[in-house]
Amino acid sequence: MKRIVLFSLLVLALTACQQNQYQIEGVWNAENGTPVWLIDMQVKDTLAQATVQDGHFSFKGNTQEPFFAYVGNGKQRVHLILESGTATVDINERVASGMPMDEAYNAFHRRFYGYGRDQREQKVALADSVVRANSDNLVGALALEDLFHVDQARFEELYNLVSAKNQEFYLVQSAYQALQLQQRTGEGQPFTDYLVPGGNPDGSDVRLSDYVGRGKFILLDHWASWCGPCKAEIPYIKKTWEAFHGDRFEVVSIAVSDKRADTERALQLLDMPWPQILDGQKIPKELYGVNAIPHLILFAPDGTILKRGLRGDDIYNTVAQVLK
Repeated sequence: MKRIVLFSLLVLALTACQQNQYQIEGVWNAENGTPVWLIDMQVKDTLAQATVQDGHFSFKGNTQEPFFAYVGNGKQRVHLILESGTATVDINERVASGMPMDEAYNAFHRRFYGYGRDQREQKVALADSVVRANSDNLVGALALEDLFHVDQARFEELYNLVSAKNQEFYLVQSAYQALQLQQRTGEGQPFTDYLVPGGNPDGSDVRLSDYVGRGKFILLDHWASWCGPCKAEIPYIKKTWEAFHGDRFEVVSIAVSDKRADTERALQLLDMPWPQILDGQKIPKELYGVNAIPHLILFAPDGTILKRGLRGDDIYNTVAQVLK
């Protein structure tokens, strides 16, 4: 009888283990021996390393619950929600398949980012419904972080409704901390000064207060050479600058999270004739909660923050209104 009980327990343990197993079958056109890492992004823990052999690699492991994973090497990588089962990861195409939660999030992601600039309400409604329906899993956590970049008021509302686990997801927590920073440096608040060592194009130091709080309206544009949406805003910024720059108004662009040489090369190609600050790196993020770019802030002549997050035609219209 004891043997039967022990055997039954062993079978149950093996079944539970199998139910928690995951397998990743990967393809990548990299040289044989190229390392590939599997990382749990929430805890920044490297779980395993594989190597490419004839364009393929694989991982096996166990997990008690789904986690947000990184599979790759450097910038050649795929992110996915990894759970029990078998996933196919194609680093060449930056896609994964086979994980139900991951595919559910990707379906949301395609719809969310498929909406145009003038379809903000549809984006917010979609994210709202997905977050509420997935308030205790990674689909909802990732959708909530996407929502942060579109509607921060709705983000904050839903943040207070989701589970503690989703609140603590690292991307959501980063967004929430950025929101708190933005509220401390929000509309109606005085500007917070900072120093950018070597930030002037000639290599000299520059402070935000070299421009802000000196009697002009200042439109501060956070951008980077690698940022496509930032470049898409340049015509709107240039139109505003051409119409209004002078004794009462100026535009200043600050490059963030960018290599100085890349910024300088981009400036040679792009038509941005207003003052530039280089090597802003993470300073605006840490002080102003600039978690995503482009991000534009309009300051009053005394340094008070008037508007944040201006985009498109709102840039010209807002500046025209305050200069009346």
